[in-house]
Amino acid sequence: MQEIKKHFYHAILISIFTVVAGFSFKIFLARIIEKDVLTLYYTAIDIFSFSLLILIGFRSSMVVAYAKSKKDENIINIFRYFIIVLVLLSWGLILPYLKHRVGIEIHYWYLVFTILTMSSYAYLTNQLAMYRLYSIMKQSTFMEPTLGAIWFLIAYYIAHTNGLKSLFIMTIMSYMGLSIFIWLKKRREINEPHLAQVEFDTDTKTFLKNAVLSTVEFGSGIVMIYMAVFFLMHYYSVEELGDFQVVTKPVLMYMITLFVFPVFRFLLPELSKLHAHKSYKEIIDLQRWFYKFAFLISGSFVLLMVFYSQEFVSLAFKPEYQGAYLYLTHLSFFFIFIMINAFQLSLIKASGAFGKALFVRVSGIALFVVAFYITRLYSENSVSVVFGLALGYMGMFVLSFVEVRKIMRRINLQ
Repeated sequence: MQEIKKHFYHAILISIFTVVAGFSFKIFLARIIEKDVLTLYYTAIDIFSFSLLILIGFRSSMVVAYAKSKKDENIINIFRYFIIVLVLLSWGLILPYLKHRVGIEIHYWYLVFTILTMSSYAYLTNQLAMYRLYSIMKQSTFMEPTLGAIWFLIAYYIAHTNGLKSLFIMTIMSYMGLSIFIWLKKRREINEPHLAQVEFDTDTKTFLKNAVLSTVEFGSGIVMIYMAVFFLMHYYSVEELGDFQVVTKPVLMYMITLFVFPVFRFLLPELSKLHAHKSYKEIIDLQRWFYKFAFLISGSFVLLMVFYSQEFVSLAFKPEYQGAYLYLTHLSFFFIFIMINAFQLSLIKASGAFGKALFVRVSGIALFVVAFYITRLYSENSVSVVFGLALGYMGMFVLSFVEVRKIMRRINLQ
């Protein structure tokens, strides 16, 4: 347990570095690249990222299936076939859309190599999670913003390419470099499974079902945040939408990056292994430790937002974003539910109950919608959106808590 705690803490420190480096680099790009060019680039990367969303769902299913069966060749080969199909679909549908509808004026092969390198990186990082190669995972995460910055500087200042080309060169070369680094490091630990015919046994069918459920479940978490954007855009002013988009959502996403994503990257593989080995005492110890950690982090976040959110917004943003501090203050009280819910969903998936994890996510969205419209009956204030979002997170916590109690009762009996 001490080893996984060490990896988890290191991951948070690395995440702090990547968040600060990434945000600083975005500010730097905004100063030297035209706004319309930068907008097109981020739009293209967002579309590519959404098209690869299914690979994120595969990660949880791969982790749980490997911990249970150890049939890595079968799991990896299924994953390979899905990546090939996904890349071909992206090549045939998304690339023409970006070229001819979005209007990205860049050579076709830049887009082709972008989807290829992003896919190869996703393929290898999923393997790192499955094999629980935490050290390589942390090293690649640390390298990601650094490589991106280096390749952009080479492309823009040394090769003198234009803004859009330099941005895509940065993306292609950094993901290619990361993929090569991971592949070389991984092969020292574990050999790459041979390409072979897939055996569709019971374990394989369960793996595929869980992969689909996990993909939809992960996508639901993203949908929930963007529903808040839709409600603000539909019912309130541009100023209130700006408060959420420019200030509140980035702060929330940075907190999730720092303290929630490491749960799925590091604790989920560990919980899967412990559950497969029936190491129930270690699961209980890990849960107690994480709950204490979650209360410490979320309590600190609440205190910072209650006493300093107004000063933070005034200092970091223009005066017109001043109203965002109310959103941040309200959300801070509910961040504890986001953290604990991440652990509980990981434990639910580690036990193999992917359908119940999906039910929790979808229920959270439904609770958000109901809470928003009920709150709006009594108040026209835009805080209703944030309050509804917070209640949705709290509802997910309650549902996942009930399911985890059932798992813990089974553990205690065994």
